Amino acid sequence: MSPQRSTRLRRRLAATLVAVVLADLVFVGALLGAIAPLVETLRTAIAPAIPATLWWLVLVSVALLALVAVQLRTARTMTLSRTDVRRLSESEAPALFERVRRLATLADCQPPAIGLVDSDVPNCFSVGGRDPMLVVSSGLRDQLNDDELDAVLAHELAHLRNRDATVMTLATFLPTLATDRPVAGLPRWLRANLFGGAILFAFVVALGWTQSASPTAIGLVAALSLVLGGIALGVLATPVVYLSHRLSQDREFVADRAGATLSGKPEALASALEKLDDSVGSTPQQDLRSLDGVVDELCLLPHGFVRDAAEGDGGRFTIRLRSHPPTSERIDRLREFAAEIES
Repeated sequence: MSPQRSTRLRRRLAATLVAVVLADLVFVGALLGAIAPLVETLRTAIAPAIPATLWWLVLVSVALLALVAVQLRTARTMTLSRTDVRRLSESEAPALFERVRRLATLADCQPPAIGLVDSDVPNCFSVGGRDPMLVVSSGLRDQLNDDELDAVLAHELAHLRNRDATVMTLATFLPTLATDRPVAGLPRWLRANLFGGAILFAFVVALGWTQSASPTAIGLVAALSLVLGGIALGVLATPVVYLSHRLSQDREFVADRAGATLSGKPEALASALEKLDDSVGSTPQQDLRSLDGVVDELCLLPHGFVRDAAEGDGGRFTIRLRSHPPTSERIDRLREFAAEIES
């Protein structure tokens, strides 16, 4: 990994994380602003000697950290549940666990948990957090030889070691709320409007307008906030989506090179990418387990775990945003790296 690319990856990691935190700060600010009188009453009752500025700074910081922690846990849970990931035990796949353990030792990181997606579409991804997990599909294990599988697993471990898997998992939360598929039984438009509308209405309350308004006016503002909530959520999510896409460009190149170095076989990773990319689209769609681009951008290749739909079967291809660099370019760079090592 070149110093220039490493520096750029760190900058984009930082920029994406800042965007996520700022979006969360908007939510925290609106919520605490809406209940500001109650918060001040609480400060007077339990800690009157603490200056108001310090009180609010501590309160906002604690609330922000709590929200980020909940957001990461929720994003991780939604991602794993929507792709039907099943956590594997070592007794079910001892050889796979041994591979991951050996590569993790070489990478100087803790071996992650391993999950399985029962799909013939070959792909994999990693999610970060307190309990990181490396997820593979059954199709991936079936189609790769030993060297190729080692190289792909090393690629995913590089994502976990570089912490970009954690940042990308965190960044999927807002886009997940705005996807076209239901989450927690709620359709997209209702979920997005409720969440965004709550933020808008909290801002109105925080500005103090409702204190002198009639119940009818408050009801109208609440209804308008609900109608415009989806737009507000989209505006809030846009910087996060944009920066996470830019991050995805660099993180794949860095993980490719790190994975090739870790496995010691750049050509094996190039061969795996070529083989997996060629296999997608060769048969009709078997299942539809993707977050409309959200899970796709976490994966080794940007097709999630679905295939193109056969004509007339009513299916649809779920790629909305291609955040990955072209696979052909990744393969070319790996083969150039292999030639450098040989020479």
